[in-house]
Amino acid sequence: MYDKNLNSRREFLQKLIALSALASVAPYADALSQVLPDLKKGRLPQRPLGKTGHMVGIYSLGGQASIEIPGKEDIALGIINRAIDLGINYIDTAAAYGRQTATVARADAMGTSERNLGQVLKYRRNEVFLASKTHDRTYDGSMRLLEKSLKQLNTDHLDLWQIHNVKLSEMDSLDRITGDEGVLKAMIKARDEKIIRFIGFTGHEGPDVLNALLERFPFDNVLVALNAADKHYDPFIEKFLPNAVSKGMGIVGMKIPARDRIFSNGGIITMKEAMEYVMTLPVSTIIVGIDKIAELEENIKIAREFEPLTADEMLAIEAKTKPYYKDMLFFKNLSEWPPEW
Repeated sequence: MYDKNLNSRREFLQKLIALSALASVAPYADALSQVLPDLKKGRLPQRPLGKTGHMVGIYSLGGQASIEIPGKEDIALGIINRAIDLGINYIDTAAAYGRQTATVARADAMGTSERNLGQVLKYRRNEVFLASKTHDRTYDGSMRLLEKSLKQLNTDHLDLWQIHNVKLSEMDSLDRITGDEGVLKAMIKARDEKIIRFIGFTGHEGPDVLNALLERFPFDNVLVALNAADKHYDPFIEKFLPNAVSKGMGIVGMKIPARDRIFSNGGIITMKEAMEYVMTLPVSTIIVGIDKIAELEENIKIAREFEPLTADEMLAIEAKTKPYYKDMLFFKNLSEWPPEW
């Protein structure tokens, strides 16, 4: 029986897959495999990070999970070093990253991720494209955060500085964000002074506010929540992703395993399915927070062996997530869910 909605979705996914196929793939030089035995099968497939000129591996390191937890410094440093050793060349963090523990208050935990990364980057800064974020929306506050981030990261510049987590509730305050006293002005000044190279923003509540901000300024990059359950509620993939592609932005996907909720409810989908679904989209890279080195190595293996899915394979994964999509989309604006849910 012909299903019009299913066929329409298939055609939409086929168009996105075609866009992804236009992305370049830059293999490692053969000589590198002699230096790093783990890379005998070649480097991570690479794609352009928008118009920045940087080629980024399709799998990157997120600065959360163990990296942001106070008291896990040894684990964090091991993960960071191993990630760079295995060819990861993009690392994402934020001034706000730091998880509260039983003995460390949230305010004191903030900056843990940057501090842990800084211990490695003081020796390996030139090996990675480094992205951080400001959660402050003002010029002065963001400038102070930038100074703190640079100190914590042991660097004199960021490759990418982003407005952290733009929320749907900020739709009416975009004038403040992009105005004379707003965070965007701080970013432009920092770029002009070569303290940062590129400007971006991030978000996971919903596509409307990201689309609105997109029209305010020629941003270089966006970090956006994209996972296999996305289509089931206010989808970024349909409503925002094509717009970001049309602007030539670098697109970084996050919330791939929905903080491991893909493994709940009896295991909705595998990490391989979760990663391959998003990597098939026209994204530059995906970031994942890591708890232990074994997870990192498993994910990199998946990324190295990645081949784009077909539209039907993507449809099958979407179908698997449908019964549990609210759990996988916990980061979206829950206040907007229809009351019967």
